[in-house]
Amino acid sequence: MNAGCVPEGWTAASDGVRFRRMSILPRTIRCAALIWSSALAACLPDRLEKTETDLQAAISEALTRGDTATVRLFLEVPFAFDRLYIAGPRTPERAIADAFKSDEWVPEMSRQIESSDHFHLLVFETRGKLVPAALPKRVAELAPELIGRMYTPDDAVFRVSRPAGAAVPLLSAR
Repeated sequence: MNAGCVPEGWTAASDGVRFRRMSILPRTIRCAALIWSSALAACLPDRLEKTETDLQAAISEALTRGDTATVRLFLEVPFAFDRLYIAGPRTPERAIADAFKSDEWVPEMSRQIESSDHFHLLVFETRGKLVPAALPKRVAELAPELIGRMYTPDDAVFRVSRPAGAAVPLLSAR
């Protein structure tokens, strides 16, 4: 049997037997499901909460080690990242989107930082996906020179100290 005689939707086997190609789901649904699941993989709520918890724990542990303590973010977050952007309180969403030059940024990721004075936003980029993590100011303060900059994993290493009279630790450039 030659392939030219096979009706549409049928496949010719090498032994001459014809069989119908079966598909449980149409191709568009399968593609949409694949895209949806891969998009969520970088930003599932449990991963996001773990990231924020890991950041808080790392700062606390570094502070107990003394004046020479550093936080290496590539060791502290539960995933590998390519880049990190640090946004301070009241940073416009547009500034964050422009920093990444990516269509991946959606305003919901900002956690309304434009109108808040209570947290810093660390936005990790991992394989093209953006993962935002809030760092409350009650946990740590960030030195002004760290804010509004992009970091590689090798550069995302910060000194942790508690200035005299400060209620919370300060992260600064190492």
